[in-house]
Amino acid sequence: ELGWPESVPYLDRPPSPLEFYRQWVSPNKPCIIRNAISHWPALKKWISACLREVVGPKVVSVAVTPNSYAEAVFQDRFVMPEDRQMPFMNFLDIVEKKVTSPNVFYVQKQCSNLTEELPELVCDVQPDIPWMSEALGKKPDAVNFWLGESAAVTSLHKDHYENLYCVISGEKYFLLHPPSDRPFIPY
Repeated sequence: ELGWPESVPYLDRPPSPLEFYRQWVSPNKPCIIRNAISHWPALKKWISACLREVVGPKVVSVAVTPNSYAEAVFQDRFVMPEDRQMPFMNFLDIVEKKVTSPNVFYVQKQCSNLTEELPELVCDVQPDIPWMSEALGKKPDAVNFWLGESAAVTSLHKDHYENLYCVISGEKYFLLHPPSDRPFIPY
């Protein structure tokens, strides 16, 4: 009712930096961009077998929760996940359901875990999306790698910076609220 569309528009190609800034960043509107990363090797390489071979026994940080609530309000308490250090291949066993666990596992560490924890994967992506960096006038503050079970969720929150999510495999669902909804969302 305030001019916000009911669905997020799709773009068939990456916009120019100026177009991206004017049409999406400045008015604070989301969009889905197709064909933006079609040249990345990760799209073909990042299957379980390849990830096992490249990352394998390397120990990574994994968020572990009993109910997928991590860094979220749950039953009137703010809860944090267990930050478990485990071999990446053991994490993949859980994601692939080769090993069962009552908990939910999610590689979700922020602060540039792709470049800091998994540098062997950086060659398969662009840690800097040139048109996005030009539109914002700077390179990314962080480049993160997230991988999780279908039960893994991120709680409702507000980021105080711009985000660009690149989905390599699977799906990521977002529920977006316009800034005008803020007064109606409980703390």
